Amino acid sequence: MPENTRMTGYPSIDKPWLKYYSETANSQKVPSPDCSMIDFLRQCNADNLDFTALNYFGAKTSYRRLFEDVERTAAALQKHGVKKGDFVSLCGLNTPEFVILLYAMNKVGAVSNWLGLTSPVSDLKEQLVSTGTKLVFAVDLAYDIMKEAAQGTKVETIIAVPLSASMPILLRVPYGLKNRRPKLETISWETFLSSTEGEMPKTVEVKGDDLAMIEYTGGSTGVPKGVMLSNKNLNSYYVNFNKANSCGLSNYQKGDTYLACVPLFLAFGVSTCHGPLSHGMTLILAPDPKPETLGKLIMNKKPNHIAAGRVQIDGFIRAADRAKIDLSFIRSIMYGGEASNTNWEQDVANSLLKYRMKAPILNGYGMTECSACILVATKECPEGLLPLGNVNAKITDPDDPQTELGYDMEGELCLSSDTVMMGYYKNNAATEEVIFEENGQRWLRTKDLATISPDGTIHITGRIKRIYHKLSAEKVDIRVYPMRIEECISSLSEIEKCAVVGIKDDKTAYRTIAYLILKEGAGDHESVREKVNEHCKANLPGSHIPDEYAFVSEFPLTRAGKIDYRLLEKMAKEN
Repeated sequence: MPENTRMTGYPSIDKPWLKYYSETANSQKVPSPDCSMIDFLRQCNADNLDFTALNYFGAKTSYRRLFEDVERTAAALQKHGVKKGDFVSLCGLNTPEFVILLYAMNKVGAVSNWLGLTSPVSDLKEQLVSTGTKLVFAVDLAYDIMKEAAQGTKVETIIAVPLSASMPILLRVPYGLKNRRPKLETISWETFLSSTEGEMPKTVEVKGDDLAMIEYTGGSTGVPKGVMLSNKNLNSYYVNFNKANSCGLSNYQKGDTYLACVPLFLAFGVSTCHGPLSHGMTLILAPDPKPETLGKLIMNKKPNHIAAGRVQIDGFIRAADRAKIDLSFIRSIMYGGEASNTNWEQDVANSLLKYRMKAPILNGYGMTECSACILVATKECPEGLLPLGNVNAKITDPDDPQTELGYDMEGELCLSSDTVMMGYYKNNAATEEVIFEENGQRWLRTKDLATISPDGTIHITGRIKRIYHKLSAEKVDIRVYPMRIEECISSLSEIEKCAVVGIKDDKTAYRTIAYLILKEGAGDHESVREKVNEHCKANLPGSHIPDEYAFVSEFPLTRAGKIDYRLLEKMAKEN
C-alpha cells in the first residue's frame, strides 16, 4: 500500500498486507477460473503435455497420459450410469487411480464424496445415506470397512482399487503377495475400466459454480459436517497461491516436484494435488503418511516442495539426521493443522541448516470451509500470517459479525475469498452460523480469535469454542484462553508439545489441565512440573495458571491430524 494512502482504521478496507506483494501482482486482477477443474487443468498444461504429472514409486505418468486416463475413466463412469449431479463416494489414498477419479468425475459433472479412511463406520454410513450414494470406489485396504458401512444404504456397487495397481512391476508383485486378500464380492478396477475400451465420454457442461465435491470437517467439535466445494473454490486456490509467489512465498515453477502426502479425503490434500498440477509440477504421490515412510521418500525422491503436518516434518528431520545428505533441493516447506509455534519452527530451521536447506518453514492457516490454506507466514513476517492473494480479512465483534473492529483489537477472524465453501451439505442452519454477506462479499466466520496489526499481519490468539470462564478468588467471572497457556508452556526447552483443556467442576467453576509431551532427556516429571508451574506463575495471570499437569507420550488426533480436544476432555473427566 502506498505510504501516502490514508488508513481508514479498518483492515478489510485498507488491506495493509498488500505491501508485501509486488506492484505487478497488486495491479493484476486475476479472475477466479469459472470452469471445471479438469478444463482448468488442461488450460494450464496445454504446452506441458510431455512433462511428468505423477510419480508413484518411480512409475511416471505424463500430463498427456493423465488426460487420456481421465477420458477413459470418465467413459467408464458414464457406462455405469453416473450422471451430472450424482454423488459417488471415494475412500482412498494418494494413488494415481484416485487422482484420475478426481478429474474423471469432475468431467462427467458428478460430485466426489470423499470419505475418511480412518472415520468410524457410523460416520461413513451416515455420509453414504445422506448423499444417496450408489457407487463407491475404495482402496483395497478400506474395502472391508466400506462393505460394513454400506449395509442398509443405497450402495449397489463397491469397486476395489488396489494400492499396487500403478506400482512398477518389481514392486507390484511382492506387494500383491504380501497383501493377498480373499475374493471380494465386488467389481475390480480392471473390470471397471475394460467395460468401455476405446470409447470416449459424452460431453457434459460443467460450470465453475457447480458443486464439485464434499469434504468432511475433522469432527473435533462435534459430528463431521459435509463441506460443499465448487469447481471455482478449488481453481481459486491456484490463483491465490500464484499471486502470493510474488513475495517469494514458495517460488513455484513449472517442472518442479511436489510431495503429495496429505490424503485426498482432506481438503488440503485435494488443494495440494490440484494446485501443483495446475502449476505444471510433478506430484510425487505418497499413499503412506507415516513420518518414517515419508522421511525415506523425501531422501529418495528429493522433492522441491513439501506440505505436511508437524508430525511428518519431525519424522523427516530424524531421517535427515540419519542420512546427513545435502537438502538444498528443497525450496519450500509448509506445515499446517496446528497453531503456529515459532520455537518449533526455529528448531526445525536450525536442524535443516546443517544440511544446507535454506527454505523457510512456513505455517499455513486454513480450514476445510475455505478449501484449506488461506493465510500463511512468510520470511518477512515469520511471527504473523498474511492473507494469500485475492483474500480479504477482518476482525469482528464475536457477538456481531457485521461490526468490524480496528487494528490490534481482538475479535473473531473473518475471511473472504473465492475459495470459501458453498455451504454445509443439507445443513442450512450450520451454514448460516458461519457464512454472511456484506456489500456483495461472502464472509466466513472462522470461530478463531485474532488481531490484525497495522503492518498487515494477522495473529491468531485463541479459539472461541475453546474459551471457558472461571471465577477468580474475588468471584469475578474471567475468560480463560487455553492457547495463551499453551504458548507460554511450549516456550520451555523441556516441552515438545502442550495441550490445555478446561473441565467443569460444577455449574460455574472450571479446572485447567495442561497435558504435556516432554522432549527426550527433559528430566523427571516432578522437576519439570515444578519448573512449568513457576514459569506459568511468572508469565501468566493467576486465572490462567493450570490446576493440574498431566504427562502423556502422545495426543489423540482427529482424522485431519489435529489435536482432538474432545477426547482430551473426556480423558480428563475420566481421570
